[in-house]
Amino acid sequence: MNKWIVALCAGALMAASAVAAETKSGDMLDHMILSASGDSWTVWGAPGAVRDDAGVKGGKITRVTAKKGANPWDAQASTVVPQAVQKGDIILVAYYARVETPPAGAATANIPSASIGLNKAPYTSFASEPSAPNGTWGVYYTSGVAEADHPKGSLNFGIQLAAADQVVDLGPVFMFNLGPNWDLTKIPHNKLAAAAPAAPAAPAAASSPEAAYAADLAKLRTKLPVKGVLINDPTQIYSYGPDITETQIAAADITGGKAKRIVTNKAGAHPYDDGASSPISAAIKKGDVVFAAVLVRATEPAPGAQAALIPELGVHLAGAPYTAIATSSATAPKGQWTWVYASGVATTDYASGTTGFAMQLGGSAQTLDIGAVYVLNLGPGVDTNKLPNNFGKPF
Repeated sequence: MNKWIVALCAGALMAASAVAAETKSGDMLDHMILSASGDSWTVWGAPGAVRDDAGVKGGKITRVTAKKGANPWDAQASTVVPQAVQKGDIILVAYYARVETPPAGAATANIPSASIGLNKAPYTSFASEPSAPNGTWGVYYTSGVAEADHPKGSLNFGIQLAAADQVVDLGPVFMFNLGPNWDLTKIPHNKLAAAAPAAPAAPAAASSPEAAYAADLAKLRTKLPVKGVLINDPTQIYSYGPDITETQIAAADITGGKAKRIVTNKAGAHPYDDGASSPISAAIKKGDVVFAAVLVRATEPAPGAQAALIPELGVHLAGAPYTAIATSSATAPKGQWTWVYASGVATTDYASGTTGFAMQLGGSAQTLDIGAVYVLNLGPGVDTNKLPNNFGKPF
């Protein structure tokens, strides 16, 4: 192994103080299954160029110039997991990254997911973690526990880059198979800085979509015991999964005047294989009550059904083990706009950028329209029994 690879890997481990404390660096190197330089990335969906950069050991990087896509995964950089992985194995990836040109108005890159998963349909992953590289080279992590045996060459580590217009530099990447017995509390995770406050916007015209969503939010808040803080953008709705088709449609009968139409073409092996999501940027503290309200309409339920089925919706940890914070199930009647809800209490602190809203849609072939997603942090001490729900307390 090249000396610079060893030195750079040691630097990555030193950045992960918990890993460094857990084992000697030499022992950690025994778990390494991949060490690759910055010119080894495979890029698709965006221009990728190998460049010289003295800022990282080895002197080579891959620069990806990404455009915002319909989905964050429309542009990716990836590398193959080179060995077979057994069920229960803990996989840790450490990669070097920096942002050359951040999204407009931001200081960091927007990477909603860097994941380990199948490199062919249904592209399921067992590890995912967001990151927000700044302009200085840093080490970022993804880790997870393999949910099944995976043969050699069947897995990829991939970084989603199409969440925004941005230019991201990727350096060396290291991968470790820690086996099944590692203490998960010792695994490093990314620390995402809170987003800077947005500049004050000009007042919206009364007929604008922004004003319409604000009015809907105000109406929702009249049904809640406290006002709460909106922690997502109601218009940011993304679909995911191998059997999903997404289009934007006009919807003059709801506020905002538009909706996302999400077609589940066939039932997946699991309900969570396909769905819809909305990113959450804010931190959530232990004891906070989180409430989600989603406007939905079934246009084509499953054959023989009168309503679309939503096996689960709510707010979760964005990466494995996908811990639920607020969760529920719901149905959506055919041809009728309906509000569906989820609520719950956070049992631990969650850093900004580590959670998200998700709705499982892979349980059956159906078509569902989503008008808007509102996620509110109501703070501590709110009785969830007094919140709107899907079982008799509508909005």
